[in-house]
Amino acid sequence: MDEKGISKQYKTESLGGIITNLIYVIKEESPELSDKNVKKEAKRRFVARVDSSFMCARNADVVTFLRNKAFDNELHHMTRTYLYTYKEEWLGFSTISIKILDISKLEKLVKKKLIASSKSPDNMNEMPAYLLAQVAKNDICALKGFCANDILTHALQEIDNARALVGGKIVVLDSINVTKVIKKYELVGFVKFGEVFNAPNELQPMFLDLSK
Repeated sequence: MDEKGISKQYKTESLGGIITNLIYVIKEESPELSDKNVKKEAKRRFVARVDSSFMCARNADVVTFLRNKAFDNELHHMTRTYLYTYKEEWLGFSTISIKILDISKLEKLVKKKLIASSKSPDNMNEMPAYLLAQVAKNDICALKGFCANDILTHALQEIDNARALVGGKIVVLDSINVTKVIKKYELVGFVKFGEVFNAPNELQPMFLDLSK
C-alpha cells in the first residue's frame, strides 16, 4: 500500500482535543465535580488508556513521557502532542515544543549552519529552535504499513505550519544513538551535531534546517 493510502486510513488527534472531550464527558457524567477534580479524573482516564494500550519495548522512555508528562505539559502549554489512531486504536504519537538551544560549546562552523546568516557566530550562545521531543510507534499497531516515518512527516508538517506564522527554521531532536535510527532521520535531512550524551540512554543531537 502506498503512503497516501495509509495516511487516508488513520486519523490524527491532538492531545488537547482529547483532553477537551474527556472533560466534557466527565462534566456531563458528574456535574457536581469541581474543575480541579474534573481534570484529575480526565488525567486518570488518559493514564489508564496509556497503561492498557500503548507499548514501546525498545524505548520505554517515550511511554513514560506519554503516561506521566504529556497530559500536564499539554494543559500548561509546554508541549503539543498528537496521537495517530486507527479504529480507535493508538498507532503512535509525536510531541513538539519550543526550545532555547545552548550553542556556546559548538564549533564556529556548526554555529554558522544554525544561526541566521546576518548574525555573527562569535556573539551567539543561545538560539530558539523547534524541538521534536517524541516520535513513537505503538508496538500494538493495528494498521499494516504504518511506520515511524508517517509520524515524523506529520510532526514536521505541524512545525512548518508554526514556522509559517512565527518564523524560525531549525528543528532539533535527540536521537537514540543507534545507526539504523540515525540514518532514518538523515534521510529526511537531519544532521548530527554536538556530542553524544546520556539521559539515561545514549542520545545524539541532530538538527534540520527547514529553510533549505
